Amino acid sequence: MIDGRTQQLMNLISELKRENQKLRKLLKENQINITYEKTTEEYDTDQGSRIMPIKVDMNIVNQYFARFWGRMDVYGQRVVSKAGKVGYYPQCHNFWAPGCKRRPEYNTGEKKKVISCAYCSMKKWKAITSDVIFKHLTGKITIGVYPLLPNDTCRFIVFDFDNHSTKSEQADFANEDDKWKEEVAAFCEICKINHIDSLVERSRSGKGAHVWIFFIQPISAEKARTFGNALLQKGAEYVSMQNFHYYDRMIPTQAHLKDGGLGNLIALPLQPEALKSGNSAFVDENWNAYTNQYEILFSKRRLSIEEIDKMINKWSASSEFKFGITDFEKNSNLKNIRNKPWDNTMIFYPEDVSGIFHITLSNLIYIDAINLAPRLQNQIRRLAAFRNPVFYKNQAMNLSNFSNSRYIYLGEDVDGYIAIPRGILEVLIAKLEESTIRYEIIDERQEGRNINVDFQGTLRENQMNAVSKMIQFDTGILSAATAFGKTVVCCDLIAEKGKNTLILLESSSLINQWNDSIGKFLSIKEELPTYKTKTGIIKTRKSNVGILHGAKDTTTGIIDIAMVGTLYSKGNFHPRLQEYGMVLIDECHHAASETIQRILCETKAKYVYGVTATPIREDGLDKINYMLIGPIRFRYSSKERAAEQGIEHLVYPRFTRVVFSRTQKLDINEAYKLISDDCLRNDLLVEDTKKCLDDGRCPVVLTKYTKHAKLLYHKLNGYADHTILLLGSMSTKQKREIIKKMQEISKDESILLLATGKLIGEGFDYPRLDTLIMASPIAGKTVVEQYAGRLNRDYESKQNVIIYDYIDIHIPVFDRMYSKRLRAYKKIGYKLFHDPKIKQPETQGFIYDIDNYFETYKDDLINANNEVIICSPSVRVSKINKLIELMKSVQERGVRITIITWDMDSDKYGDTGLHAALLDDLRSYGFDVVVSETLSEHFSIIDKSIVWYGSVNFLGREDVEDNLMRIVNTSVANELLEIAFTVN
Repeated sequence: MIDGRTQQLMNLISELKRENQKLRKLLKENQINITYEKTTEEYDTDQGSRIMPIKVDMNIVNQYFARFWGRMDVYGQRVVSKAGKVGYYPQCHNFWAPGCKRRPEYNTGEKKKVISCAYCSMKKWKAITSDVIFKHLTGKITIGVYPLLPNDTCRFIVFDFDNHSTKSEQADFANEDDKWKEEVAAFCEICKINHIDSLVERSRSGKGAHVWIFFIQPISAEKARTFGNALLQKGAEYVSMQNFHYYDRMIPTQAHLKDGGLGNLIALPLQPEALKSGNSAFVDENWNAYTNQYEILFSKRRLSIEEIDKMINKWSASSEFKFGITDFEKNSNLKNIRNKPWDNTMIFYPEDVSGIFHITLSNLIYIDAINLAPRLQNQIRRLAAFRNPVFYKNQAMNLSNFSNSRYIYLGEDVDGYIAIPRGILEVLIAKLEESTIRYEIIDERQEGRNINVDFQGTLRENQMNAVSKMIQFDTGILSAATAFGKTVVCCDLIAEKGKNTLILLESSSLINQWNDSIGKFLSIKEELPTYKTKTGIIKTRKSNVGILHGAKDTTTGIIDIAMVGTLYSKGNFHPRLQEYGMVLIDECHHAASETIQRILCETKAKYVYGVTATPIREDGLDKINYMLIGPIRFRYSSKERAAEQGIEHLVYPRFTRVVFSRTQKLDINEAYKLISDDCLRNDLLVEDTKKCLDDGRCPVVLTKYTKHAKLLYHKLNGYADHTILLLGSMSTKQKREIIKKMQEISKDESILLLATGKLIGEGFDYPRLDTLIMASPIAGKTVVEQYAGRLNRDYESKQNVIIYDYIDIHIPVFDRMYSKRLRAYKKIGYKLFHDPKIKQPETQGFIYDIDNYFETYKDDLINANNEVIICSPSVRVSKINKLIELMKSVQERGVRITIITWDMDSDKYGDTGLHAALLDDLRSYGFDVVVSETLSEHFSIIDKSIVWYGSVNFLGREDVEDNLMRIVNTSVANELLEIAFTVN
């Protein structure tokens, strides 16, 4: 019996046959010949013998050189080490000469770092010449060129379809399968349709390819890359592109060279040794090597800059793949392209579907591609792709992206279906409906088994709202601040759905919490399951709640708690994975990890939910979470939690005196070591902690490093009734015993906890904590919210919560971190204060941003009585003129105004002549001007009492994310002035 789907396909074939006959008849009536010459040729297994030997002379060398024209001052040569490692290295006259830092006896640095040749002070590159090219073409050496010229132009682009995974160089970058051939064929089809003469070279390994496109003259690499991307975007309209690796294939890989850099190297073709096997050779569409390699090379038409501009303009106006068009090159200064941000919607077209759009729901969303046009296929794939933030971060810093993809793609093509993650279903349906495309959905998900379970707790109103919202959907995320009661809500979800459930955990410290909560809030009325021992004895489980962790496997198939690393290990999934009807992921912001991705793409559970306090990831990969689990269905912020608690949430800023000149280079680990070893800073930490204990508070001291934690522990041990050290190096058993001991401490006894930061992150639950001593700087809303969340749990005697935040103002990287924390504090509902013992007015403690600070700041300036000191590293004409006008009347009252700014000659930044003229203007209007070589701070102090401090350049360029704090405190003002002028 023929099923409905098969019948539809048969109907489609019949319809296409009728259409074919009709078109053939039409062509015949109009006397249009439809015969064509068969061009298919079988693959020749002896590729080397196909290539005609040609004697290389200087005429060939020069023509070859004109095609593969890269940097003239340097080239790379292929080297095979004794261990078989293959690499191309820039050739230097001083390599291994006396003084070369690659020789151990001359690398006398403390850390013995391997010095890159590109940044060696002794480097003296060997220039590429016709003689070098001759040696390459005659097999004496094998070389590669650097396509990106010193002026950021190039004479060709090449799409590299080799394998660039880790250690692939040992196999000459050979691919492990034949998918690359399909990619090359698709790309060549795109070039052919757009009348671009491309040339395919089979790589040296024989299992990869380069596709070359040549230019008549050098064009900017930025424009070349824009052209390459535009070509791909246009091609996506009519050629099915099953992955997003195309966007990583283009060389040059960057638009601009960083100082001293060489850019990417590309190996040159026609290497005689490889040609013997038909590799490093130009090939046709059937992968057969051309007989005359030089003839086909020299016959390829090169593109002019006018042609490239014309194609870019044409494609940018017409491409259906808008987000790609706006993504050509981030800092594009190409004046002939003007994007339309309001016209950035990807539209599905009904004509791209023949019949009904078929969707099958299982572990993924499967879309039958057989009756979909390539344009729509590619659009569907786009739904499961997003820009890789790491790639663009590296690109902005001119760093290598050798192992980073431009796009992260979570889909795949499987047996004629496009498979995309479950979280995209609603977006897909919305696109289909707005385009009036008919669709049908077949649900093959795992319903699971029904379980008899009741919720026996009481939910707060906001928790009931969360459950009510979540159960409306089959997938989604509950984003709720620490202490919301996410575990309780999940227990109610289990009872509401009544399906056997798998709970996924990333941290083993959460197992007991979940087990206890399930025992407390759920009444499971199921018979205890049985299991068979290794000896074949049938036994009964002691609980309906199973645990999978390491070697422990007590899973029941009713409600199970599993560690992700045990559920999926060594490429194998636990056999129970496909039994569950519901999956809950705790701390689901970890779903972007490879292990959880694999689990979520494997399970067929109908209901998949995630819970987290911090859905935003610092690495920008939170989109993966939404694609795998679904969008946020209910949100309860830290700010709402702070308001609900009904107590003050405060930040106490503490300025440190750690000094380091901004003119010296300091990497992040060295910076952390500097502050951890600083005696005065550590004394301040200890003094503040003791004051907190004296005031009856319960502090936790958080630091990044074990050594620092131990140092502070020794300084503070004995000051509280219980001083507890919790370190990452401790065993799980030790940590568990320490936490148990803490729970048993009487509320009448003082307690001090010192820990490394990650240990009191997710799942750490000790409600008594009310003070955080932030001994090491952190950055980002996610981490700040996570740490602050440890103080947010309710406790009967808790009056307020305080974060002691230490600002290392003279270390730029840490000063910038504080600016990020300041933004985070504002978002989670914290206020600033300057003295734990003094009640401050309601007008203080506010965290300002660029939209709301100026009026208050202006009032402070014009009401100054004695002195104004403004520290602004950079200055701008408009800001200077505004200040001069604003402060006229203030100066007339005798108020002294001092401006501290950068010494631009020292900094080598910006227009030093303009900078000097601006400072002269200030002096001519009676301002005192102090220039500094070590300045990095941004502050303004009025009458040695009012302090404005943050990331705002008061006299320079502002940023949309800038923020400020305002403190009225003489001691803080004097302390900041003393620290600043001591250094500056």
